[in-house]
Amino acid sequence: MTFEHRMTIHLGGREIQVLHTEPAVTPGDTFLYLPKERVLVTGDLLVNPIPFALSCYPTGWLHTLERMDALDVSVIVPGHGEPFHDKTQLHATMDVFRTLLREGRATRARGLDPDQARVAILPGLRGLMVTMTHDDPGLNKQFEVYLVDWYLHRVYDELSGPLTDAIAPIPIK
Repeated sequence: MTFEHRMTIHLGGREIQVLHTEPAVTPGDTFLYLPKERVLVTGDLLVNPIPFALSCYPTGWLHTLERMDALDVSVIVPGHGEPFHDKTQLHATMDVFRTLLREGRATRARGLDPDQARVAILPGLRGLMVTMTHDDPGLNKQFEVYLVDWYLHRVYDELSGPLTDAIAPIPIK
């Protein structure tokens, strides 16, 4: 069975919606929604605590999270880590993405490269980082590298033209 944007499966009296918005973390990201149970299963579209953004599609990922946010959920099962019982992490991740998309466009227009942009943008993300990491030093470093640095490099790639499905190289410092 294949589908383009949505497929509904009924198993044992349970409705499972299989949903795809657009390329996000990978070209074929799919998430599950169980409307009666109000459960969202995200795969790596949302991770507890820090998503990995190496080969992502920045704008598409934000659009996919926005679609998830519109669903009525009481439990979010992320791709890694403990489940969430509210949308705090989802909202923080979306806000980080919005900031990186907006500020990435602005810093690129000013002639900064992605590494210079990261240095300029990172202080303004401190509050969102603490929401996601609870200020754990190791998780703060993961936030800076796996989320901010890698996502921002992909923002710059996206601004340069259509992204391919090739795995992006790890940005070298």
